[in-house]
Amino acid sequence: GMFGLIFGLLIYICFGEKLGEDPMATIAILQEDPYMSAWIVGLPFLFLVTGIFNIKATEVTSSMTRNVWKNLRTLLVWIAALCIFYMSGNSDIGEAWLMPGSFYTLIGFLTMSGGIVVYYWHKKNEIEATDAMPLQRTDHEVV
Repeated sequence: GMFGLIFGLLIYICFGEKLGEDPMATIAILQEDPYMSAWIVGLPFLFLVTGIFNIKATEVTSSMTRNVWKNLRTLLVWIAALCIFYMSGNSDIGEAWLMPGSFYTLIGFLTMSGGIVVYYWHKKNEIEATDAMPLQRTDHEVV
């Protein structure tokens, strides 16, 4: 986080004008518009909170689950884009259902969801089998 901020600011200050962005004009805009300043501070804070929740989710479940949740977030965005396209009546926004590409996307998400079910079903069975095993004492234990 901090490394990215410092590194990004250095690149922006050094090369911003060469890339068509005036750093001083950006600072002036941020001083004039408090909402833009709040957005600049609030968005990284939102990413920080999301990252903390991702770490906690990985602690409770597994890294595989966290990565699947990231893909499910993509599914929600895709569904929202489809809804926006058909509900708005404006073909410039959202995403249309395309043949056969949208079916490929849907099949991919269904395959991923099926993988989640199989993974956790297998994991649950392993845990139950381990819990059902009686504890055995070895010859090396002191009684």
